[in-house]
Amino acid sequence: MSAMSDFDLHPHAPRAHRQPSARFGPVIRALRESRGWSQEQLAGQASLNRSYMGEIERSAAMPSLATAEKLAHAFDVPLSELISRCESTSA
Repeated sequence: MSAMSDFDLHPHAPRAHRQPSARFGPVIRALRESRGWSQEQLAGQASLNRSYMGEIERSAAMPSLATAEKLAHAFDVPLSELISRCESTSA
């Protein structure tokens, strides 16, 4: 028996909105903006390049787990919370 994919569960949703990984960038942007930080400030807090932060927020780049951990640390939240927000948001 094969596992149901996200597509099977939501066949009419655009692919980018069905995958939690595609929602990582918008979640990061929303958290950053809620704190009133610029991309440069967040990049500094996470020891990342500012242009890379822009790519992450636009979902043009998918960060590694190590980078996601740096972002979680910068926001002072558990990595599991970032992942949970990606799973639960419709952004």
